[in-house]
Order: sequence, then C-alpha cells, then structure tokens
Amino acid sequence: MKQANSIYLDHAAGTFLLPIVQDYIASQVYKKTGNPSSIHGVGRLASASLDKSRQEVASSIGCMSGEIIFTSGGTEANNLALGGIAKGLKKQGRHIITCRTEHPSVLESCKQLESEGFSVTYLNTNSFGRIDLNELRASITDDTILISLMWVNNETGLIHPVKDIADLARIRNVKFHCDAAQVLGHLPIQIKNLGVDAMTFSSHKIGAPSGLGVLYLRKGTVLSRQLHGGAQEGNLRAGTQNLIGATAFAKAIRYQVDHIQEHHGHYRTLMDQLQNQLSNIPGIQINRDTGEYSPHIVNCSFQNIDGEALFIRLDMKNISVSNGAACSSGSQKPSHVLTAMGLDEKLSQASLRISLGLETSEDEIDKFCHELEYIVHSLQRGNP
Repeated sequence: MKQANSIYLDHAAGTFLLPIVQDYIASQVYKKTGNPSSIHGVGRLASASLDKSRQEVASSIGCMSGEIIFTSGGTEANNLALGGIAKGLKKQGRHIITCRTEHPSVLESCKQLESEGFSVTYLNTNSFGRIDLNELRASITDDTILISLMWVNNETGLIHPVKDIADLARIRNVKFHCDAAQVLGHLPIQIKNLGVDAMTFSSHKIGAPSGLGVLYLRKGTVLSRQLHGGAQEGNLRAGTQNLIGATAFAKAIRYQVDHIQEHHGHYRTLMDQLQNQLSNIPGIQINRDTGEYSPHIVNCSFQNIDGEALFIRLDMKNISVSNGAACSSGSQKPSHVLTAMGLDEKLSQASLRISLGLETSEDEIDKFCHELEYIVHSLQRGNP
C-alpha cells in the first residue's frame, strides 16, 4: 500500500492491486468455496471457476487452456520450467544455455542443475546487456536441450529478441523457456506467434495478489514434475490451488491485455519526461542504448557519489526506488546484471532502477527528479 505523501517508483518489484482486482477479491471473501480437487458439488463449482480462469489466461495470451499451469509465483514457475524440462530431457542431453543477466530464480536453478550433473553455458553481454545471437548459435551443441533467456530484463528494461531466439532454438531442436515476468501490461503477447516452449508470468507485477504465477507449457513439451503429491495442474504441479488468487490473476491479465494500448501511451509519456529530466543531472549515466526497452523501467548510475547514501536519502524523502543491488547482512553488493554489463563496483552500487506504474503521475516524476537532483548535488559536494 502506498503511503501518503510518498512517491512510489518501484513497480517492477511489485505494483498495487488493480481496482478491478480489489473489487473482485472483496466480492469473494465471504463466499463459501471448496477445494477444486473435490468431486462433490461444491468442489465441482470451484473447479469450474478455476477452469474458467485458466481459459481466460489462455485466451489473453494466445494459447490453449491446457497449456497453462498455475504456480505459487514466478520463482516457482521458473524453477519448474528449468528443472522440469531439463530432467525430462536428460536422456537426450544435459547442456543448458542461459545468460549472466537472468533473474536469480533462473540462475540459481541452473546452479542446482549443475550440481546434479548438467552443464550450463552462461552467455556474456555487451555493455548494455545485449546478448550476441552468434554467440548463442555457437554455444548450441548436440548435447544442448534447453535455452532459458528472459524477454524484458527486470533491472534495465532491455527487450531481448525473443522471436529470433525461438527460431534459432527450433532449428536446432532445442527447447526455449522465457521469463516474461516484466512483459504483461507493457508489450503485446501472442504466444502462438512467438514459438517459445515455456514462458513464465508473475502476479504482483501486474496488479494481482502476490504469490501467484503462471507457467505456459507448449503442448507436447516434456516436463518432469518438481512437486510431488496430488494430480493437480495436469499432474505437473502438485498442491491445492489458490482459487481466489488464480481467478484474480486471470482478471488482472485480461485487464492488462485489453488496455495495453492506452497504458503504453501512459508509460511512454512518463518515460520520455523522466529521461529528459534525468539527462540534466550532472554525473549521471543512463544505462541504455538506442535499442528497444520496455517503457516502464530505466536504470541509471551516478559518478562520484556513495550509492548507499543516495538510496537512504531518497528513502528518507519517502521515495521508493530500487538501488539495483541486493543487500545482504547489512552490506551492499553490486547488481549482478550491472556487473555483467561491465560497470565497476562503485558505479554499480550508485545505481537506481526506476520503474513506473499505472498510478504514476507527471507531477510525481517532476517531484522525484527535483529531489534526486538536489540529493545528487549534495552528495557530490560531500554534504551529509
């Protein structure tokens, strides 16, 4: 929930519940619902509601309802895709390709698979985070079974060429999984036109309750289940489904898809305003080139200032952004994404990810940039 007199610019981490989702959840709280796996009347009604939501998700992103698996979030969906596909195809090969700038849920899944005897190639990027398709092509061997590369980078907003990657994977008979957690509501999606074999989505990025995910799995793709128990989700993901959460997630997806054009205009206007004002701040480095980026994320770094002090000063002004780094045990570690792009440790630590939401206003952008410029000037002069 957004605090009064605050500026929230961390929507890539998690955005607020859509009004349509709030209203829906409020209407469901006092309803008596059963377990979708129960065979009695109440259970069948719950199952029918879940099936309807599965169909709504499928029709929104252009696939079949039987290709949709509900999970507990994007992390589980990524783990299920990588672990499930890799183990399902291990008799065909044990080589996986990913990139150094992927989300931790992908990178950690790859590390786990390495400990189980799989080999992983981690692609490098250029100074803006772009992969080289020629390097990807050269990395594919007869032992390669899976490529996992995201669509929109969660720290920089960079858009990867998903269709080109999918075409390359298909030619070499390699499965392609794509983390698309930052895509819904920002880029049009028609999965049947992309050629991917698996794709991950996350609820709290688009105005649905947190703790829900969707894994699209192309029909016929082999997947070894990673959770053992009941036969839910087509016997691929055990565990009683979160009925209210899944149905709310479906409504959020439908809303985002139906309004993508007007929302894109909103984000584009704000991003242009934001970048124009950021460019006037001395010592700033905006971490993007002239290629394609999602309109809701921008990453920037600041020369000759203390990154932790910058983040603290913004937080004291009730401004919520990401500092582009993971904090562990009180120490600030450089972002693995920015490090992979070649930024040195000090510049990586003095970086901000600024991400926009539907509630973001032009006035908030003006106030944020004013405060940011003042704080940066102050830190550059050495003032506390």
